[in-house]
Amino acid sequence: MRRRRPLIALLTAAVVIPLSGLVVSAAHAAVTSTLRDPVKREIAQQIITSAENSNLDWYNRYGYIEDIDDGRGYTGGIIGFTSGTSDMLELVERYTDDYPNNGLAGYLPALRAVDGTDSHAGLGSAYEVAWVAEANKPEFQRAQRDLANEWYFEPSVSLAIGDGLGALGQFAYYDAAVVHGFSGLESIRSAARSSASTPAQGGDESAYLDEFLDERVVEMKKEAAHEDVTRIETAQRLWLQAGNLDLHTPLNWSVYGDAFSIPSDPTPHWPASEIDGGTGAPTEQPGGATLISANRPVTTSSIEAAGLEGAKAVDGSTTTCWASEEGVDPQWIRVDLGAGASVSKVVLTWEAAYARKYRVEMSADGSSWSTLATEDAGDGGTYAFTDLNGTGRYLRIYGTARGTSYGYSLFEIEVYGTV
Repeated sequence: MRRRRPLIALLTAAVVIPLSGLVVSAAHAAVTSTLRDPVKREIAQQIITSAENSNLDWYNRYGYIEDIDDGRGYTGGIIGFTSGTSDMLELVERYTDDYPNNGLAGYLPALRAVDGTDSHAGLGSAYEVAWVAEANKPEFQRAQRDLANEWYFEPSVSLAIGDGLGALGQFAYYDAAVVHGFSGLESIRSAARSSASTPAQGGDESAYLDEFLDERVVEMKKEAAHEDVTRIETAQRLWLQAGNLDLHTPLNWSVYGDAFSIPSDPTPHWPASEIDGGTGAPTEQPGGATLISANRPVTTSSIEAAGLEGAKAVDGSTTTCWASEEGVDPQWIRVDLGAGASVSKVVLTWEAAYARKYRVEMSADGSSWSTLATEDAGDGGTYAFTDLNGTGRYLRIYGTARGTSYGYSLFEIEVYGTV
């Protein structure tokens, strides 16, 4: 029952995946309750799985696969990847890039052919058996977690934190992305913000979430497969009405006629090594790339005020940020990665004061720069530049046009590669 592929735009030197758009606000919002906490994340995964698989044990659902007659072909795995909406194809492609001899690789031509349809042509029972067998392997389990994290969990949570929402609001965004895709979440959010202000805009959190859930119901009912909106009305709406904005246990709800309960804080099952102290940022990527920017030396063109220094953009926290002088172009922030660094991926999490136009650059000496990627229509949020091939010591984000009347502000710069 769900998703669609995020928009992918090809750039000259990279693939950029635009993941969100944050609100324009002068405030640097801090959210204390976040789904990146391992216990909160476990709660979120269990609630998602209650709707996707009618169970709470998401960690036993890697091998789940069936056609649920929703027009999206096969639904499978821990987040409900589907053969008709690109994410199942993307999952198998990525997995095959890292492990070419896996049991699903031979089905890639068929997966490409049925993408965008509900067809099983070239798949069928043999594919189902292969999926179940592959799901017993830790490598395929990790591949599922990585894609669920990158496409749905992280961008949704980042967007919600930027809007000043607590754990319930973060979950509401996450669930919307799982069902409608990230672009669908953005459309629902845009409709809600036309009638109510987010906390980051100075609005009331409960009033905004109520409007968001109203718009979510409207979107759900556009498709026959989603006419049952109990995953909203007898779950998220009930917690909102009870004032449980931080998703504290005990939690009781029903979805599609089934009753569920999380009586107390559960034991986390998402591997701690993939959460990095609760920030949600993976420390190691497939192919051996690791996070190499954490707590590295940073230089900036300017800062707005004390407490908004460049180091805040590499401290692993999305409740702190670097902010430049307001109203001035251009501005930049430079990270010293150490001599001989090789960069394959850069993730930027913008605060409300985002860059509309900017470049990702590298340099061996801090003076002569080469461009790894460019963005000419940024709208804030979290952006992931992948398939980069940069070498040098310094990485710089160089903003040339602001998206607001304020300055440039980044919650986090995550650089992945090797040193």
